Amino acid sequence: MGDLLVSVSGIRGVVGDSLTPEVALKYGRVFGKYLKEGDVVLGRDTRYHGPMIFSAVSAGLMASGCNVIDIGVVTTPTVEFAVNKSGSAGGMAITASHNPIEYNALKLIGSKGTFLTESQIKRLIRLYNQADGFKGKNVGSSKKVGSYCIQEGWDLKHVKAILDLDIINPFLIKRKKFRVVVDCVNGATSYISAELFNALGCVIKLINAIPDGRFPRPPEPVSENLKKLCRQVRLFEADVGFAFDPDGDRVAIVDNKGKPLGEEYTLALGMRYILTKKKGPVAINISSSMINDYVAREAGVRIYRTRVGEINVTEKLRRIGGVVGGEGNGGLIYPDMHYGRDGLMAVAVILQYMASSGKTVLELAEEIPRTHMLKRKVSLTGKRVNFNRIEKVFGGGKIDRRDGLKIIFDDSWLQLRLSNTEPVVRIISEAFDYGKAKELADTVEKMIY
Repeated sequence: MGDLLVSVSGIRGVVGDSLTPEVALKYGRVFGKYLKEGDVVLGRDTRYHGPMIFSAVSAGLMASGCNVIDIGVVTTPTVEFAVNKSGSAGGMAITASHNPIEYNALKLIGSKGTFLTESQIKRLIRLYNQADGFKGKNVGSSKKVGSYCIQEGWDLKHVKAILDLDIINPFLIKRKKFRVVVDCVNGATSYISAELFNALGCVIKLINAIPDGRFPRPPEPVSENLKKLCRQVRLFEADVGFAFDPDGDRVAIVDNKGKPLGEEYTLALGMRYILTKKKGPVAINISSSMINDYVAREAGVRIYRTRVGEINVTEKLRRIGGVVGGEGNGGLIYPDMHYGRDGLMAVAVILQYMASSGKTVLELAEEIPRTHMLKRKVSLTGKRVNFNRIEKVFGGGKIDRRDGLKIIFDDSWLQLRLSNTEPVVRIISEAFDYGKAKELADTVEKMIY
């Protein structure tokens, strides 16, 4: 079913095929060698094969001399937060995020609490290719082996840090007594969502919150996967609905009418609120909606775009002193919290925006110009993408080759890029007119053969 996908989004593959316990064991040992020992924070999502991969990685890390700190089933941002606050040498989240259930992944986190950069990943791969399994003097010996311990409560510390943010006023949110439906996709947020929403005084209804390692819907929180949430928002007469992905770094919004806003609005609305509190540059990835450009212009700040991948946005935010950023897949980054996409933090920001403005989430969304964005993916099995030919067909637009091929027109844009997380090519088009967005996507999809 394909080779391992190795990128800034982690080491990702189908469990039992490209990602086996042996592979996880070796990557654990190599990551430990890369970190040069020390404490390593490990967390995972709820996938049924998670304990197996977790155990293999733990063994590899301990054999390299690292001390494993097991923080349990938690969100990926919780692992990032824990690494950052504990001063650990690094961390790893065992999760394939939005991928189907047969996938798992090793998301590698450095000492700053952020994913490894592209150059760091390349160094790790060189170490992996040079490694000779578990042969060699003192490998896993009593003199070398690291320790293992369980540390509970990092998810609660994470929630407390969100409530303590300078942009969040829990007392104001509590007074609103928002009615909220939350879809946890039976993932890592199943454990902690109630703590957060109860602390914010919400009347909540959790759905798909049985952390049994099986996903009741396709795990990516895109509009077409949120039919049950939309229905429950209407039945519950909720003010808003939130849908997480399995590891909680992404969240999508359903409005008070029971209709999905689309995952792009998490970033746009979150960024718009934060920019009312703090002025400064922002950074987002190249595939995110142009509604973010409107938000930046409205606030009078400069917007920077990067290649897709959380760490690419993170590195740009650090360089420019950015106040907020993220990715249009439902991922909001607020550096004062930590430098990772954080779905739990994002819902607190959206509720705060609703509370402080006195408006519904739909009213807030309607203040931003409406665009039409189409996202498609085409399997690469037996197919080929000729970027040069496509560029010639769409002549006249501004060309951006930082991540695949993006062609920008005055009122629309089109992008093709190879996925970091699946063996597919992604097609994204956006325009103010739906017909134009569809025409762009249809034309380029026919050119993949």
